[in-house]
Amino acid sequence: MTEPPVDDWVTVRTCLWGHQADLVRSVLEGSDIEVFVPDEYVGSLRPHLLIGSGGVRVQVRASDVARA
Repeated sequence: MTEPPVDDWVTVRTCLWGHQADLVRSVLEGSDIEVFVPDEYVGSLRPHLLIGSGGVRVQVRASDVARA
């Protein structure tokens, strides 16, 4: 298995609800880790869609995965 490029976003956590992803994002950002939550707006508009799609993904840069 090959490592993702350093600048790629990697999912480190999947949360069932948006507020859980916000908490994870807050902790990561407090540790100076750049965070991207690609599903945050879908979760706020149609939360029931996230249950069927696997939840809200919390992603960090590949270079920060070990720290996250």
